[in-house]
Amino acid sequence: MSVTQTNPSEKKKFNVGDFLMSILPLFIMLALNTIATIPAVIIGMVNTLSRKTMETGTDGQLMVNEFLADNGAQTAVMIGLICYAIVSIIIFHFWYKKAFLKKQITISNKEIFTVKNVILVVLVAIGCQAAIDLALSGIYVLLPDVMESYSQTLESAGLGTNIITTLIYANILGPIAEELMFRGVTQAYLRRSNLVTGLVIFFQALSFGIAHLNPVQSSYALVLGLMLGFLRHKFGNIRVTVLAHIAFNVLGTYGIAALGLIPSDAVQYAIMGICTVIGIVALVLIAKQPTKQIEKPLEATAPTVDTNAVKVAPVAQA
Repeated sequence: MSVTQTNPSEKKKFNVGDFLMSILPLFIMLALNTIATIPAVIIGMVNTLSRKTMETGTDGQLMVNEFLADNGAQTAVMIGLICYAIVSIIIFHFWYKKAFLKKQITISNKEIFTVKNVILVVLVAIGCQAAIDLALSGIYVLLPDVMESYSQTLESAGLGTNIITTLIYANILGPIAEELMFRGVTQAYLRRSNLVTGLVIFFQALSFGIAHLNPVQSSYALVLGLMLGFLRHKFGNIRVTVLAHIAFNVLGTYGIAALGLIPSDAVQYAIMGICTVIGIVALVLIAKQPTKQIEKPLEATAPTVDTNAVKVAPVAQA
């Protein structure tokens, strides 16, 4: 009797459909973000033109920045971004749960959020923020015009102008929404497309970087995305990446401002350097931990019997 069995180690083929689906969250995010900004642009345009402060022949991007610099527009931007984040959380949570969570092994919070893991994840986030700030300091020296444009973009978005709205959006809702989009839906589709792990992490980070639509932000978002994608891979869920993302944003919003109170630049750079090294050590310790397996084991494939190869033993005759 000839028996054929499926080889469990057989290499899986690249799934183009799932790879293309991994790009969809980026376009949905950009569309929702644009819709959320439109009311602010209109308010800023009306207020600015009514004051007749704009010069003729103003560049298009500068015109938009001037519109958004209006106080009423900045308030509208923050309200719009909060609404965008809430809508995104609802959409992508439902999408992620429906398409992926039901097909994955459930990992309990108790198993993931041990004291050791929480400390390591927060240290990695702090190290990542410190490394990026060191890099931005270098860019500021080499390319001051680029950094000035970046600063104006942040100001026009209203980030930091209102403590409450900044806390709600940048430090709570925004990270949750982005983790559901990129480490949730995007990374899950890339994983299901059968790419190797390194490419899965890279492509979701690239998508995350592109989403920020600013050369400076896109560059450091790519780095942050690589770190968050790695954590998502190691721990097997996005709750850990939400924690890391919130820690990163809180440090960027308040920690760096506190660091600026130190009068000596040398001391500031030394502190950021030490934090970077600590973050790298924490990342290495996480890398040494076993990777959580989230895929449910496939049901064993029943062996295929070749009926044509079955031979019947001759029966003894009396």
